Amino acid sequence: MRHWKKWLAVIGAAGLAVAVQAQAQNFPTKPITIVAPYPPGGATDLYARALAGGLAELGQPTVVENRAGASGMIGAEFASRQPADGHTLVIGASSMFSVLPLLNERMKDIYQRIEPVSLLGFNPSYVVVPQTLQVNTIQELIAYLKANPGKFGYASAGKGTSQHVFMELFKQRTGVDVFPVQYKGSGPMVVDLIAGQTVMAIEQGPAVLTHIKTGKLKALAVTTAKRAAALPNVPTLSETVLPGFEAVTWFALYAPSGMPKNVMAKLVPQVAKTMASPEVKASLGAVGVEPASSTPEDLVKRQAAETELWRDVIAKSKITLD
Repeated sequence: MRHWKKWLAVIGAAGLAVAVQAQAQNFPTKPITIVAPYPPGGATDLYARALAGGLAELGQPTVVENRAGASGMIGAEFASRQPADGHTLVIGASSMFSVLPLLNERMKDIYQRIEPVSLLGFNPSYVVVPQTLQVNTIQELIAYLKANPGKFGYASAGKGTSQHVFMELFKQRTGVDVFPVQYKGSGPMVVDLIAGQTVMAIEQGPAVLTHIKTGKLKALAVTTAKRAAALPNVPTLSETVLPGFEAVTWFALYAPSGMPKNVMAKLVPQVAKTMASPEVKASLGAVGVEPASSTPEDLVKRQAAETELWRDVIAKSKITLD
């Protein structure tokens, strides 16, 4: 009797495997959900909605589900616990996967349950100051801060965010003494920066581009290796005061670990096609975003390299989430 029960179990498992394989072969077999772990209107949401139209070309509706909170961890954790069949995906910023796992055990655990699919794009970040601050170049800003050590605060969108670690790297490389003023996101941070409540910030294009163009903020430098297409007249930190400086926020698509290879083989080229489309380039480019794509392997390498960079910055700056 036990012999037959054993074989029935084997046959049942084999049947399930065949069914899963068949479903993967026909992917997608139901609507695809892209989890955006931040509120609507932010950069993650922009990427998610741009990507949704392209993934819908695979034959099923694609919906964006915003699950905000805990620096993106609520949405990421939800996605990480869904079936690894490609029907639930999650978008994250580089700080979520290269910085937060160094500071938070919960995020470290979440990261063990997801796998990379593709890069989606880069958000150039700008060194910005209020229009009222009497400096007009990055050299003048550094001189001003060095003449007033410890007197001013810089604006940060929260502990462990790219805005936070980019500024700490900037401080380490320039030797300026400014302290962090933490906000819950870029929105309130930029409002206070415009009002002159803080002296400066390093912030992504989508949050400040309009304010730069209307004159409420001054962009003194960009943190990317090359000048940004959205503001080509703004010099890089590398070409002005910090040779070799590069810090860029990238966004990427992830999935629950263990996704079938043939599902990945459908997703990766479709993501590449979507992010290269003229429509997506135009819509994201209008807010200062530079669409991109990659293989999962290239994304793993990029993330590993940046994790080591930020590990060093965090240690030197003694950053914690407490």
